[in-house]
Amino acid sequence: MQLFKRRVATAAPQQGRKWPKGVLRTSGAAVAAAALLTTTACGGGDSGGGSDFPSETIEMIIPYAAGGSTDVSVRGMAAIAEDTCGTNVIASNQTGSAGAVGFSATANSEPDGYTVGATATELAYLYKLGITDVRPNDFKGVMRYALNPHVFFVPADSPYKTMEDLIKAAENGKTINAATSGTGSVYHLAAAGLALEAGVKDQFRYLPFDGGASAVQATIGGQADLTAVVLSEAISQVESGRLRPLAVAGDERLDAIPDTPTLKEVGIDWTSASHLGLAVPAETETARVNKLDQCLHEAIQSDDFQQSMKEQNLTLDYLPPKEFESYLQDLSKQYGKVIEEVGIQAG
Repeated sequence: MQLFKRRVATAAPQQGRKWPKGVLRTSGAAVAAAALLTTTACGGGDSGGGSDFPSETIEMIIPYAAGGSTDVSVRGMAAIAEDTCGTNVIASNQTGSAGAVGFSATANSEPDGYTVGATATELAYLYKLGITDVRPNDFKGVMRYALNPHVFFVPADSPYKTMEDLIKAAENGKTINAATSGTGSVYHLAAAGLALEAGVKDQFRYLPFDGGASAVQATIGGQADLTAVVLSEAISQVESGRLRPLAVAGDERLDAIPDTPTLKEVGIDWTSASHLGLAVPAETETARVNKLDQCLHEAIQSDDFQQSMKEQNLTLDYLPPKEFESYLQDLSKQYGKVIEEVGIQAG
């Protein structure tokens, strides 16, 4: 069932922003004439971006609960952006339905650049599960600022010493129980994509738990053979000797676990990762998007922000607006294939 319906934006003064109380509305012709006179007197405009943009408070919508990596990183960025963007920046949590509530709030906000939403990998595919109507096409990307590949882990005492061992066991008929952070979650799709690309999708069984931390604990406790999470959710368990990493679902090995190969190194052409990004409604003027990219990019380059990301074991990986949009479209196709071929349905 589709829970969120995208409304149709209607034109309004000042790109959809409300008229302040006490301001007298004039006819469209009068407004146009006044705008023409102003533009002429000032020697031209700036392609619609507004030379004073941003001049009002920017709200950054966080689609997940307080305390998580998205929340902490966005709030840290917002504090620094008050200087780099030159205006007040606030953050608000609008949670629910695996991020769909927050994504919908951003997509349906006024397209004036003053509402910026945090995005995550789920934005690329939740609509394919019927959870929401909101999809990547409803946004213009501002930037991607972090990318963390998923890592596959087994208990330290697992008989599977390598990813090849695990896949061989599945090929020989062994059922592989994979702990996930919930049906249809990004960690579920990470494991399902592995099984699909390795040709053993019928041998994988997915056990939904309440979040990545719970999936990690279930794997340590022997309730599952395997789990896939970002390294930050399991590094302490690796260091304590309770989990063993088998493979990284990224293009390169990770510095913290340099002896762990990528899936491609072991012959499995599958990558998956959790990203953090920012986006605005699709109707937002490109000039304003570019100004947001500029001032927010400056914020993430600050020493304070980079130190905060390091403390959270998050990897900075910047993409500018258009490249970020292309990245989301590619993700949508990638995960859409997994959802269809594995037969994943929303829980």
